[in-house]
Amino acid sequence: MANKKRLSPNKLAEEKSNFENLKAIEGYRSQKPEYEVAAIQAVVDALDEKIAREAVLLAELAELRDDIAEHGMILSEKNDGAAIQVAAQFGEDSPQYQSVGRKRKSERQTGRRTKPSGNTP
Repeated sequence: MANKKRLSPNKLAEEKSNFENLKAIEGYRSQKPEYEVAAIQAVVDALDEKIAREAVLLAELAELRDDIAEHGMILSEKNDGAAIQVAAQFGEDSPQYQSVGRKRKSERQTGRRTKPSGNTP
């Protein structure tokens, strides 16, 4: 399915306004049936229905994204708690502790100071 360019909300409102003006023209009769007011009205009605459906789906999508974010945070918190349990059971320098994404105690940098460069009094 090719992506078709959507009309901006302002352009869409303008097109609907133009259609309303067309409906107000007395005696308008198109020589082609696809340009009759009834045919255009069917397109407007279908468009309005699809816009309403899109709004519902966007709301559902936003809710689903919120649920995913919440469950992601819960997973992170559970993994942090499990890492604490692994550290308590196997120690912070164990390969098991490292396997749950933590740095082993023996691999951590200590608070060693470096000599400042240059002449500082």
